[in-house]
Amino acid sequence: MLNSSEQTHLDEYGYLLLENLISTETVVKLRERSMELAESEQASGHGFTYMEDDRAQRVWNLIDKGVVFEEAIQHPKMLAAMEYLLGGDCTLSSFTVNILYPGAPDGGLHIDYPLSALPTPRPNFPMVANSVWFLDDFTLENGATSCVPSSHHRLEALPESGMEYDDEKQICGPAGSVLIVNGAVWHGSSENRSDKTRVALLGFFCRSVLKPQQDHLKIVSDEVIDRASPTLKRLLGYNSLPNLNT
Repeated sequence: MLNSSEQTHLDEYGYLLLENLISTETVVKLRERSMELAESEQASGHGFTYMEDDRAQRVWNLIDKGVVFEEAIQHPKMLAAMEYLLGGDCTLSSFTVNILYPGAPDGGLHIDYPLSALPTPRPNFPMVANSVWFLDDFTLENGATSCVPSSHHRLEALPESGMEYDDEKQICGPAGSVLIVNGAVWHGSSENRSDKTRVALLGFFCRSVLKPQQDHLKIVSDEVIDRASPTLKRLLGYNSLPNLNT
């Protein structure tokens, strides 16, 4: 479901912005549920916060935390982009809420694990990729994702901490958009200089031969597994389990 120009953009620049992919109604549901989970985890003392002064927060294992997330991660256009990059049998590595509170600092540029742990030169084909779901407008002021276009072609280089790059750009867009990012592209969240919280989802995918970031078949409830579609079961790892031959 990607057209040739979209495929070419992904190949050449390593990212693709799918504007207004999600309906306003779905964005509202996703954001409300995301903030409800974040606030609940903070109140219970189990909030996963990071960055200076805990100005950023993650909520993990979204597949087990609402039907709205189960449905979202199966979006056909988003999956088409992931399958183009990672193969038709790609799996879900993790699905999280990512919140930048006002004052969250620049997260710095990075490439995604396990690419960051591989010897160089790294593979010249995609191994992992992220989908960044805009649940708010992404702007220059509120921490829109930064990337260095075409940096996935730099197979022996890594971004240097604190370094500014002339070709770095922030990817801005309206709420309801989804940004697809090849995991080898230098990317990261920017500083939230606004007075409002910026909310996103991160759907991280990998090739089926790789170990995912989270073991969904152990952390997702039986209830979710029982009602899962064939597509969702594949994303959770059913088709890439080790064999039990003895």
